[in-house]
Amino acid sequence: MERRKLIRNVAGLGMAGFIGSKMNLYATIPGTGVSSGSEWMDGSQIDDWHTELTKRIVVLEQQGGGTLELGDGVYEIGKPLRLPSSVSLVMTPNAVIRAKTGFEGDVVLIKGTGDSSKFSNTSGWIRGGIIDANKFPITGIRLESTGRCEIADLVVINATYKGIHFLKGGYETNLTRIRVEVEKNTHCLPGSIGIHYENGDCKANLVHIIGYETHLRSDSSSNWFSMVHAWNWEPTQGPSLYNFYCNGTSNSFNQCYADSPTNAGFYITQPHQTFVQCRVYFSRWAPDNTGVGFLITPVGKQGTYMANVLFADKEHRLAKAFSGDLGGSVILGNSCWGDGVLGGMENRISGGELLSETDNYFTKELGSTFENSRLNLTGGFRLTQQTKPPLPDQGDIGEVRWVDDGKSSALWVKTTSGWMQSKLQK
Repeated sequence: MERRKLIRNVAGLGMAGFIGSKMNLYATIPGTGVSSGSEWMDGSQIDDWHTELTKRIVVLEQQGGGTLELGDGVYEIGKPLRLPSSVSLVMTPNAVIRAKTGFEGDVVLIKGTGDSSKFSNTSGWIRGGIIDANKFPITGIRLESTGRCEIADLVVINATYKGIHFLKGGYETNLTRIRVEVEKNTHCLPGSIGIHYENGDCKANLVHIIGYETHLRSDSSSNWFSMVHAWNWEPTQGPSLYNFYCNGTSNSFNQCYADSPTNAGFYITQPHQTFVQCRVYFSRWAPDNTGVGFLITPVGKQGTYMANVLFADKEHRLAKAFSGDLGGSVILGNSCWGDGVLGGMENRISGGELLSETDNYFTKELGSTFENSRLNLTGGFRLTQQTKPPLPDQGDIGEVRWVDDGKSSALWVKTTSGWMQSKLQK
């Protein structure tokens, strides 16, 4: 074998080099020819790529796993394309898998089933390119009980039911640099979800979601969401009821942007979730003086909310920053821009309530009775001094003020009976 060809094969540039199995395919303009290894086909002869792609996927799976590489071009398919766990898909930026007219099925691309790759013992990658659902009321990508799978550098467009759906049973199915989008003038479907996680121990980072009734929904535990921007083109795409539907325990949301919600930016229905450095922008398209930044249900309490920012469009008002059952939650250091938020700004530290059996794994499994930590301050809490006791109509119930007139100093607490001055017990 000549030296140049040997180097190309070792580098993985041949059809099957020394480092594993892969197949290259290029869908060029019809009539100019497409190249696959040493084979040449006329692109005009392929009306439905499903058969050709499936044939190559089967060969790779039989070899114990491999990678199907798609070059620039449009690959129209008439029914769902299944990618088993052992086979990865890598596409160039201008490679498009598109649901063609008359598509038969409820999803464009399915990942899962079968053994993991014998080479890596993982479910591999889906990387690059575009998955186009062609505005059908279907799902773009669905992962079925898939573990250890990475999806990155990918765009899912015009999947009007769900963009990406992770079914129960999988784990560590991660998203990085993903855009899930429905075109600007396409109205969102009732019940539509941009990204839907039903499994846990997963991460989503650097994600844009546009054009859905609910943008991101998590129904499982221990998921991490970072720098996710969720929004709709209003008014052509219709309202976004919830940017983030937080329905899993112990999930974390960091630097996520709930952009233009109608009901709530973050809807919290399960306990022990964390929200740090997130933003809520209330759109001028929603009814004025409505909407909530963080809406917490009775089951969704005992969360943590720190350093979040809320604001509204010019001459528009968000009804409340925080609303619902705030008991047991830690809410500190949040802020608003201007006067765009009418109420619901809270600063709270959990009061140490007893956790119920439904909330606490240790209570159920080990028979222990843990409580939330009670307030313990050591040099980290300040009250602004005032020289006169507060007036009866000032403040909210539970508010504490420090009054020092130069002769004596005391804390005042507003109770249901009015302001009460604290006294030291000797």
